[in-house]
Amino acid sequence: MRFLFLLIVFLLVGCVSPERNQDFAIESYRKAAEQGDADAQYTLATLYDFGIGTLKNSDVAIKWYRKAAAQGIADAQYKLGSIYDYGLGVPENRQEALTWYYLAAEQDHVDALYAIGMIFHSTRKNYPEAIYWIRKAADKGLDEAQYDMARMLTFGVGIAEDKVQAFAWYMKAAEQGHVASLFYVGSAYDFGQGVAANKVNAFDWYQKAANEGHAKAQFYLASMYELGEGTKINKAKAISWYLKAAEQGLSDAQYSLGVMFEQGDGVVKSMSEAITWYTAAAKQGDAESQYVLGSIYESDNSDPQNPHIAEMWYLEAAAQGHQQALEALMRSPTELRTVH
Repeated sequence: MRFLFLLIVFLLVGCVSPERNQDFAIESYRKAAEQGDADAQYTLATLYDFGIGTLKNSDVAIKWYRKAAAQGIADAQYKLGSIYDYGLGVPENRQEALTWYYLAAEQDHVDALYAIGMIFHSTRKNYPEAIYWIRKAADKGLDEAQYDMARMLTFGVGIAEDKVQAFAWYMKAAEQGHVASLFYVGSAYDFGQGVAANKVNAFDWYQKAANEGHAKAQFYLASMYELGEGTKINKAKAISWYLKAAEQGLSDAQYSLGVMFEQGDGVVKSMSEAITWYTAAAKQGDAESQYVLGSIYESDNSDPQNPHIAEMWYLEAAAQGHQQALEALMRSPTELRTVH
């Protein structure tokens, strides 16, 4: 029936003008849906849900999702679960969400399996039940579920800590291109967590994650280029990757750029550029950057020298327990300072 319906629509749409195609398709789906075609009901719900070829209408979408779900369309059951899970056009109702997720899960709908696990994990703190459902989704190849299994095994959340198994799950997700997992596979090789340390392998996996825009991977890749770990020293590439991570707001990368510009390491020495990057990191609360800024403004390395700004940054660092900043404040003969 579904094939015959689509064939009729395909043949008839080709006979009408392009501007009428969408209206014709909507009407054709509606007629089939009203005659009880479950696939047409689900498709019509989707069109109203996303406003494709018609005005977006959540109430009408839910009506047709319900009809399709009642006929066993797993995607419709999962969609209704999501609607109640997140309160999309209806009051949020996790119990109602679970009802629909369970129906889809009975048909091995992988996203429904994972969604059930996440409800038990994030809202009910029932970790054994969460792991049961997340594991089912992971076994069926859902990369996000595989990543979550790895994280729980890494930190022993609801399950015994096992870094070897965690690495195996990271690898499964990474092989599907899951970006965070690409990074954590690199990290595992870098620090020997769940697998033998291998800097070359770490470099390769960091590179994959960095190419996908993962800021921490970009930072670690830059560090490996800077230090020659897993690859040859290449300060230009180190600077390039630090910049990518720093521009995403990673304070460690901002601090590293400050150091390289201050020292002229692989780049033209520039105190103003160093101050720019130290300041970016310091404003995010990086204590070392705050201390370094204090020392720069206290010395004749800044133009102009500014003891008041120096004091401000020393105070910020000292408030975080930075020992050298505390010592800098204590040795100043000018005025009493209160560390807050």
